Amino acid sequence: MTVNMTLVKGSARDPESSVTTMTELVLPQHANAVGTAFGGTVMSWIDICAAISAQRHCGCIPVTVAVDDLVFRSPIRVGDIVSIRGRLNAVFRSSMEVEVCVETEDRKSGERTLCVEAYLTFVNLDAQGRPSPVPDLHIEGPEAERRRAQAEARRAHRLRHRA
Repeated sequence: MTVNMTLVKGSARDPESSVTTMTELVLPQHANAVGTAFGGTVMSWIDICAAISAQRHCGCIPVTVAVDDLVFRSPIRVGDIVSIRGRLNAVFRSSMEVEVCVETEDRKSGERTLCVEAYLTFVNLDAQGRPSPVPDLHIEGPEAERRRAQAEARRAHRLRHRA
């Protein structure tokens, strides 16, 4: 599938054009004393994946401003193949929410296990480092609408706590 990356001011972008998938192999230097991946290493992978997704949407260099609900559900062990997948859920005036899921892959069966979920907020910056508007996100269908509504609820919660 080829995605048209041309940004037209005011035009809506499809969430699929922001999808980013990274693959990592967990090596000993990524692990703690019990042989599982350092949380900080996994968080770094998540931030990179999310930043690429946000950049694909806005066409500029966005910066991370918040990480919500980073939940480690299952351990990631040395030798595991890790898939990190990010996509936009919603856009606001100059900010975007990116959801990232981290899964391990069973070598024999290919079965994937969800290990980490995270929601990150990025702000699009102009050349002077000021927040800049982002293109709209084309929301179509119940799944995309559900993601957008949940992103708006998380944003409202984050803004209430910031005040």
